[in-house]
Amino acid sequence: MTRAPALALLLLFTSSAAAAQESGWTYRSTPEPVELAHTSPGSPIPDLALTCVKDSRQIVARFPVAQRLAADNSSGRWLDDVGRPAPWPVSVTIASGETQTTIPGEANLDPIGDGSIITVEFADRAPVAEAFSRTGMLAVSALGGGVQPAAAARRSVQGFLRYCR
Repeated sequence: MTRAPALALLLLFTSSAAAAQESGWTYRSTPEPVELAHTSPGSPIPDLALTCVKDSRQIVARFPVAQRLAADNSSGRWLDDVGRPAPWPVSVTIASGETQTTIPGEANLDPIGDGSIITVEFADRAPVAEAFSRTGMLAVSALGGGVQPAAAARRSVQGFLRYCR
């Protein structure tokens, strides 16, 4: 899994906010990586960002949760309450309709909030990605928090997945 530093996460969410003038789903096809993101009403940043690199066959999902694992900043490295450095391993559940999977992900400090940013990578051909292509529904959760946005436009989802493949 790609380990994104806090600054990269901040830039991802800031650029997504600039692209998303309204709430709902937005698809940004340039520059790479392409992004399909959902922004809730009244929020300047996405609550779920999906990215992929052309022909990578891998989707990276990022979303904030309220639970903060970062407890201490020691010499520029964030540590959790037992002294382990970020990123911290977490279990992430991804669901689309009746299809659901729980896979390993990572938590990092949320650079603009009080919680954590969860990152998880999964294959574009995984059953949950195939279900997302059909339904436009995708819910993600970890550490007791998560996001379950309204369905994305099927055309946007299929365009995004086609780019990944």
